[in-house]
Amino acid sequence: MVKRRLPRSRPAPWLAGLIVLVVAQVCAPAWAPAWAVECWRGWGYRVDPGTRTYKSEELLLVTKGPATWRTGVPVELHRLDRASGAIDAAAAPLTVVPAGVRTYYRGRANYVDGRGAIVGSGDELVFGLSHVAPPVAALEALDDFNRWACGLGKTR
Repeated sequence: MVKRRLPRSRPAPWLAGLIVLVVAQVCAPAWAPAWAVECWRGWGYRVDPGTRTYKSEELLLVTKGPATWRTGVPVELHRLDRASGAIDAAAAPLTVVPAGVRTYYRGRANYVDGRGAIVGSGDELVFGLSHVAPPVAALEALDDFNRWACGLGKTR
């Protein structure tokens, strides 16, 4: 009687990929680059919800980080100081609950506009914001631009 050897068992190739994905998800915050600044930056006007008449001058607005632009999902917007371009520390943030949102794409969402109720106020906000995407490479010039565009000031 001839004994047959059983083939060596090897882990399936997909198992190695799965392990890499799990480790990447668990360790993602530790691997996140310091230069990955991202925000939405643009303009807005306070308006009367009934008549749509303007109740403010143009507001320069920015999010702190990425935002989800869907009807009913609150978004926190911060005012920018016109002189410095930095987030105005003296102005309270506006929390807006979008009611009508239009997003525009060029491969990924890069512009949004719409209107929404301002939480704690009887007013609405009409807004238009452009996406400031994180740079794909750690270049100081891109980092400096994104920090400025997101109202965070200079790194140096």
